[in-house]
Amino acid sequence: MSAEYESSVKEVFIVKKSTKMDSEEFVSIQLKSSEDSIETLLQKAISASDPPASEKKDKKWGIQ
Repeated sequence: MSAEYESSVKEVFIVKKSTKMDSEEFVSIQLKSSEDSIETLLQKAISASDPPASEKKDKKWGIQ
């Protein structure tokens, strides 16, 4: 008799596209795990693809 070990690897792959005036930016993230659930992997991928807090705030200062 031989014991077989079958691993169920889950995978999440996301691509985020950001379009600004004259440029496009793409971020792709791929996560694989045999321990985490799909929901957990998806949450991790989404949080990893979010820009840092300093980039989220688009402050424009001007003098008129």
